[in-house]
Amino acid sequence: MSEGQKRPHPLEVKPEKQPQSPRQRTTLHIPSVRPRVTYVILAVNIGLFLVRAVSPVVDLDLLVWGANSPHEVFQLREYYRLFTSMFLHSGIYDAFGNYVFANSLHLVFNAYFIYRIGYYIEPLFGHVRFALIYVLGGLAGGVASNLVNSLLGSMNVYSVGASGAAFALIGAELVFLFHHRRLLRHQARAQIQSLITIIVINLLFGFATSLGLSETRVDNWAHLGGLAGGLILAWFISPIFLLSRHPEIPDDFVGEDVNPLRRKYWVLSAYITALLALLIAGIVIAG
Repeated sequence: MSEGQKRPHPLEVKPEKQPQSPRQRTTLHIPSVRPRVTYVILAVNIGLFLVRAVSPVVDLDLLVWGANSPHEVFQLREYYRLFTSMFLHSGIYDAFGNYVFANSLHLVFNAYFIYRIGYYIEPLFGHVRFALIYVLGGLAGGVASNLVNSLLGSMNVYSVGASGAAFALIGAELVFLFHHRRLLRHQARAQIQSLITIIVINLLFGFATSLGLSETRVDNWAHLGGLAGGLILAWFISPIFLLSRHPEIPDDFVGEDVNPLRRKYWVLSAYITALLALLIAGIVIAG
């Protein structure tokens, strides 16, 4: 598939006509919204990157202020870093204040995944569910990273990037496809295999960087934490569409979401409580 082409989401594909049926193709009508939250997230990430590119001083100041770190979060109680680090990426300057354009690849890759996944699942999930999975999944990635690094005695590790939140979106799409596997069939299987391949490649690359095979270090624990957060949240709050005949178009179907968010506020409460428990555990471990 060329870069200019957009792969259709399985729910956007018109089901093929059965060979024995004389009817025309059927269309599935489902409620959807424009991916505005996706665009806002991309704008914030890209905007902060451009602000940091103004000068090496601004770049370093924002990095020091917003990066995630076990020491700052658990010992200095700077909890805001769990959130701000999701919108910061590798700066365009090196330690000597020189331009290193290759550093921008960190932002490029994350922005690409956020756009590709958000473009398809936000219209189906809605703005609120999508934003909750992005933010709460990203927070889970930050907490997991700090907690594991604390257990390993690496208190002064600093990390930035939206990859934990992006992995949460991947987890959400996996769950959505699994819930609708009977409806989407081979299309769901193909997309699930593609997403799993992406996960495995990223984790293997992260493992390779931990062995010193690259100058770049990838925070696999943030990836795994974000993925777990996205899987857990989406399992309970993702939309589940039940099909029924269209009232006006005989050959078409309507998809009704039978799992609205208003019925799952208790899941959000339990999830946030678990995150707070892990945060407290990290504070205790860090001493």
